[in-house]
Amino acid sequence: MVNLMRKYQQSLLLVVTVIVIISFVWLYNGQRDVGGAKADRVGVIYGRPVTIAQFSREARKFEICRALGLGELWMTLIGADARDENQAVENYVWNSFVLRHEAAAMGVEPSDEEVIEAIQQIPLFQNNGVYNSDKYRDFIQRLASRGFTDQQIEELVRDDLRAKKLKRLVGSTMGAAPSEVRNLFEKRNQKIEASVIRFKRADLEATAEPSDEDLKKLYEERKENLKSDEKRRVKFAAFLLEKTEKPLEPKARVDALSKLGDQAQEFALALTEKDAKFEDAAKKLGVTPKETPEFTALTPPDELGNSREAAAATFEKLSIDQPNSDVISTPNGYYVLQLSGLAESKPLTFEEAKATLASQLKDDRTKEALSLKTSEVRTKLQTALKSGKSFEDAAKEAGVQPEKIPAFSPMEPPKPEVADGRLVLGQTFEMNEGQLSGSVDTATGTLLIHLDKRLPVDEQKFETEKKMLAENIGRGKRDAAFELWLKDRCSAAKREGARS
Repeated sequence: MVNLMRKYQQSLLLVVTVIVIISFVWLYNGQRDVGGAKADRVGVIYGRPVTIAQFSREARKFEICRALGLGELWMTLIGADARDENQAVENYVWNSFVLRHEAAAMGVEPSDEEVIEAIQQIPLFQNNGVYNSDKYRDFIQRLASRGFTDQQIEELVRDDLRAKKLKRLVGSTMGAAPSEVRNLFEKRNQKIEASVIRFKRADLEATAEPSDEDLKKLYEERKENLKSDEKRRVKFAAFLLEKTEKPLEPKARVDALSKLGDQAQEFALALTEKDAKFEDAAKKLGVTPKETPEFTALTPPDELGNSREAAAATFEKLSIDQPNSDVISTPNGYYVLQLSGLAESKPLTFEEAKATLASQLKDDRTKEALSLKTSEVRTKLQTALKSGKSFEDAAKEAGVQPEKIPAFSPMEPPKPEVADGRLVLGQTFEMNEGQLSGSVDTATGTLLIHLDKRLPVDEQKFETEKKMLAENIGRGKRDAAFELWLKDRCSAAKREGARS
């Protein structure tokens, strides 16, 4: 459980940050009464003020809800419009108020017995499907270290039961029509036979080689924008985790990174002293200074562990006037950098640009040839198919060889050894029998896909699964209806404050 709480520590800190920000906004935005009556308000709902303490109390349950595995409640309360974690916390709090208000108004409050039973059914508190009171007490102890009690668990479970009862009530008329069940089963399980015609880029590359004359012409057209990449080199001190055969346990890793972070911070501070020299500061702290070769922003050097964070800091944060970096955090530790060399971008000569231009021009010509070839063959196929010919005869007439894909469905996709099998599955999902696709790009060229046939479904399997599918469809409809209902109830609550 310690690891569980540590895992969510950052988000809990974010919740506290949100609360502090809201507090300052409301305390100092000039809306306070002279007597301070509004000084601790975060907002208003149902015509009643919500204090910082009330908002904070609800926000603190945000991560406990997720940690308990109450995913349905958590997703319901954060809403589909949450763009970031701050807004998710805010939605969670306000929707919690609305949920309780509406449950009380509609008389769907859960009983104490229901709450106890629901707590015992939480997987986190079970062993092999059986409630384990030791696990429950262990979790409570972990909560206590962060100022929580078992009361928060009971309140969250009660909210979860409220939400489920309201969903059933709001969506009581929501069900799946037989046609919907049949359609869903067929989309998931109906097997498809398809053929593909491949056009490989490699087959056309040989004819796309540009001449020197072509390259010189292209150079003249683009030379204003043809410049070398800026390169830099840095001195650095590394504070990294030692490589071990086995990964460190989470606690040991956190402790080791903490110590390394302190050392890196001490070194970075030493460089801020007047006339400080990188080598002297390193020697004083027992650190071995090193230097990289020149590198570009997109090619982090091996010396920096190929760290994109270090490369980004080198080019975005360092300058001749400000050569020293702050502590740079990476997954395996920290770096402190000092800019030691800078090669500015300069115009490229023809010889310097020739290889890049040749590659670009060859690629452009290959793509154009591939597009023309695919379009030409597709036109021939479409014409032949419209005249009543089979796909095999149409392909033969167009001079191409189709490749048969073994029958597949979304539930039984093409096997991994089938090249571009997942791509074919995605393209044929909405295609009709006998339809020819447009050009489909792949890693090696393009495809044309023909849906040869949709096979009959397994009726026995349908009879076995239709009840489950109907329940899934009904649940989806109820969830959608409840989401709209909750949004409407939030509007009726006339919530004011925060981002509303």
